[in-house]
Amino acid sequence: MQHDGLRHEAFLYADERDFLAGAAAFIHAGVSAGQPILVAVDAAKTTALRTLVDDETDDVEFADVAAVGRNPARVIPLMQGFIDQHNGTSAGLRGICETVWAHRRPEELVECRRSELLLNDAFGDGVGFWLLCPYDRSALGRVVIDGAHVTHPFIDRAGQSHASRRYQSGQVAALLDEPLPEPPEEAVVVEFSATDLASVRRLATQHAVAAGLNDRATDLALAASELATNSVLHAGGQGALRLWHEDRALVIEVSDRGHLDDRLAGRRRPARGQLGGRGLWLVNQVSDLVQIRSAPSGTTVRIHLWP
Repeated sequence: MQHDGLRHEAFLYADERDFLAGAAAFIHAGVSAGQPILVAVDAAKTTALRTLVDDETDDVEFADVAAVGRNPARVIPLMQGFIDQHNGTSAGLRGICETVWAHRRPEELVECRRSELLLNDAFGDGVGFWLLCPYDRSALGRVVIDGAHVTHPFIDRAGQSHASRRYQSGQVAALLDEPLPEPPEEAVVVEFSATDLASVRRLATQHAVAAGLNDRATDLALAASELATNSVLHAGGQGALRLWHEDRALVIEVSDRGHLDDRLAGRRRPARGQLGGRGLWLVNQVSDLVQIRSAPSGTTVRIHLWP
């Protein structure tokens, strides 16, 4: 079956056997239709699926979702790269991408939901692409499963696919605009301007070293520098940097009075030779989680790095 635009479907599976049966059937159908397929799941599921579709693996691309999907903001670029690679394929494309799994932190689940919502915007008018997003009903809480009904226009359960009664495109804006939790009172706050960018990098480095995460110091300094530079260049020349520790994470936040009206900012790979638009992209590449909230009153970008 070929679809115009994006068919974004949540696959609510009961257990591992249910997952493998549904995913293998989805792959077999795609291969039979001559559709390139991208599968982004964890290493164990990849191994099991390779065994089940052994005679068809030449037609299937696999990606380790634990690596590429740890920061959910990297999912759209992964899908876009796959689509661009197969540009001109008339049969349509298929994908399986499981970014929500057990033991995800609450802030990660928030951004996974955000990514699912933004997928509908990113590919809604593009090439025919059927994207299946698995959700483990036995391991995920009811709130997460209920959320899948809200973020996906279609639901697959027990091999039966139907339109989600709870998905409403008109509610996307409100869900995307939900604010971040307030920083803790102990967060260090530093105001900065163009002359303070070196100090921002130094503070971020010291923040990582003080937490014993020397191997992440370069990543944190780069992210802080890119965010502060964006504030200086695009938000009136100044901003505020906050630093704190939370649940073993290094957290930094940069806020300013600018307004970012592109919800996909940082989720598009910059074109070769492109002069601007690289800052948020780089931040997403070196961070384990990036949370962006923007309104006419200002923009906040919060990043998390874990050991």
